[in-house]
Amino acid sequence: MTEGRIQIAIIEDELLLAETLAAWVARHAEFQLVGCAADGDAGWELCVAKRPDLALVDIEMPKLNGLELIERLLASFPKIRLIVMSGLMDPYTIWRVMQTGVPGYFYKTGSPSTLMQAIKTVVQGGTYFSPIFAQVKAEWLAQPEAFQKVLSDREQDILRRVVSGQDDEVISAQLGITAATVATHRKHIRQKLGLHNDREFIAYAQRWGLSPSHH
Repeated sequence: MTEGRIQIAIIEDELLLAETLAAWVARHAEFQLVGCAADGDAGWELCVAKRPDLALVDIEMPKLNGLELIERLLASFPKIRLIVMSGLMDPYTIWRVMQTGVPGYFYKTGSPSTLMQAIKTVVQGGTYFSPIFAQVKAEWLAQPEAFQKVLSDREQDILRRVVSGQDDEVISAQLGITAATVATHRKHIRQKLGLHNDREFIAYAQRWGLSPSHH
């Protein structure tokens, strides 16, 4: 931190929201805005150049999505503190956020005072998740068919890739396994989730917010 001020980067592709956040940060003497970025690649470059104490990161952005950016930042700069800012609140998004290990999730309908609380908590080494995050997470975990309960880590990874539109050949190349093995995993996923055909697979994906639009 510079002179005790928390240096903040804003990575958000919605211009109006980014400018509103920037103005809000500028109004607080304890904060210093180091810059804004409108896509994941620019966000990465901003954080590499400025090394902020904290970055506020949207999920759905061009080029490099927010969760991919967060994983890269945490791997390269373990001390950086990060808060996801999103209006998404479906089970699959929550699962993906949890997978990153990010310490904060702020639902975009939250108040400025709540955002202040979230920033201070996360910068001090704590965690902050909007109450609705915990609520949806609890409801999701209570479902006996929740995919993360019945699928192995490998199957969850393949499920995510299948839903994003990748075929068996692409998945096999990325994971270093044969296409036949991918097909076997897909079969096991269907069996475990009680799905009999592609139509049921798509319906399940829609129910749990697993549609490609969430990538």
